[in-house]
Amino acid sequence: MENTLPIGKTKLSESILYLLPLLALILVWSLFTERNPQAQFIFSSPSQVFTAFIKLLNSGELFRNSGITIFEALSGFCLGTICGALIGLSLWYSQLVAKIAKPYITALATIPIFALAPIIIVWFGIGLWSKIMLAFISTVSVAIVQSYQGAMSVEPRFLRFMQVVGATRNQIFSIIVVPSSVIWVINAAKLNIGLALLGAFIGEFISSEQGLGYMIVKASGLYDMATVIVGIIMLIIIALTFTIVVERFEKLILKWK
Repeated sequence: MENTLPIGKTKLSESILYLLPLLALILVWSLFTERNPQAQFIFSSPSQVFTAFIKLLNSGELFRNSGITIFEALSGFCLGTICGALIGLSLWYSQLVAKIAKPYITALATIPIFALAPIIIVWFGIGLWSKIMLAFISTVSVAIVQSYQGAMSVEPRFLRFMQVVGATRNQIFSIIVVPSSVIWVINAAKLNIGLALLGAFIGEFISSEQGLGYMIVKASGLYDMATVIVGIIMLIIIALTFTIVVERFEKLILKWK
């Protein structure tokens, strides 16, 4: 008879295993910096980071800047993913248009977002729109490529069957192509989470008066490493939260299919 742990205990054991590398990192970090002022100046310390976190939390600065970054990244993410998916799926209608568009999409995808940031900021100003547009540009090309690949990966036998029964091109697109491409679009969304945050952060890093990027730049200028690390931790938390939401959405879609 096999010895198996209850599901609750198994999940608890997995959670502990996930936390072990983090706890080990914090322990080593603490031992290296707590009694070394020079190391604290360069690397900060767990206690300093916790103190900075509480201070930023109480002042409301952390919530305010995090909210701005979340709004910018989420807006650009949704616009880029939706517009990219629509464009990519639409390219299924014409192989010629897809062939012509391919080098332009590739060129857009290969341009470093940091190089485009100054132009976008000049065009849209230093407010929210420039960061949203940077997040949009960071994500749209990935969504186009993934959704087009999904549309072109439909099994030929399904397409032949629809043609045999006399389905129109629009019917084939809506009944076969779009449902078959949903997973590809969701995979694009997963990739775009980090890219959207990167686009928004770079915009804040270059020119902004609010957001986590602004907070990190300001703190680094004052050699406040604890606040810099708090900002980085918040970016990680935001990215993980976005990822969990997309994965939950993916499970719902798979269940529906």
